[in-house]
Amino acid sequence: MKHNKKRNTAFLYESLIKELTKTILKKDQNKKDIILKILKESFSKKSTLRKDLEIYNSILNNEHKMTREFSNRFIHETKKDYLNLNRKKVFNQQSKLIEKINKNLSNLVFRNFIPNYKNIATVGQWLNSDDLGAKSRLLIEARVIEILTPKQKLVENMQHIDSLTYRTFINKFNKTYEKTLRKEQKSLLTNYIVSFSDNGLGLKTFMNEEIGRLKSDLVLIIENNTNVNIDKSKNVLSKLDGFKEKPIDESMVRALFYIQDLIEVLKNDS
Repeated sequence: MKHNKKRNTAFLYESLIKELTKTILKKDQNKKDIILKILKESFSKKSTLRKDLEIYNSILNNEHKMTREFSNRFIHETKKDYLNLNRKKVFNQQSKLIEKINKNLSNLVFRNFIPNYKNIATVGQWLNSDDLGAKSRLLIEARVIEILTPKQKLVENMQHIDSLTYRTFINKFNKTYEKTLRKEQKSLLTNYIVSFSDNGLGLKTFMNEEIGRLKSDLVLIIENNTNVNIDKSKNVLSKLDGFKEKPIDESMVRALFYIQDLIEVLKNDS
């Protein structure tokens, strides 16, 4: 199925966030200011593009968290919200945003690597699937439901994991941090344990998306919190970028645990 990524609001937003991250690492203040201005103008709280982005994120941010029955009801209600939004206005604002990117930055922005691009494209295809045939609509809808519901293979693998092994890891990390794990840390830990039975495929996907999320959060924190230590924050961004060059092991998981904590604290302080 064809997908026009430049007409996918979530893709446009994530591409700009990725470009912003690169400018911060390169210390390109002028380009950073340009990107921030574009983001603020295009995705202000009351803008139509912001509302469109929230519709995409209502699916993308609920990955593997819903029952199949609820997800069926949820996506159809989400589709209603999407169609009720002024689609002509969305199209016009997308056009203006694309023009700003081409004029003030470069069309290379659209080639940035987006960790969860596959899901973003799938959601975009489904939201715009009304003109497709019945078979194609059902296929793309099934793919969206797969995003929202737990993968069966993961469920089956979890059933075979020795509960003692899980408790051992939990106790080990709790002892290190002397506190209860956050939700995202439990997800990381669960994926790490499951990786021993699925050759790490699920963990690699989770790590890729979690690192992308943390980088985006940290970039926004740097821009919105004047009290944050810029140099240390940039070091954290560099460390996150460096993870993709290394094999995933327990030391990387520990480091990511620390970064998850750090960013959560910074978010609460900003």
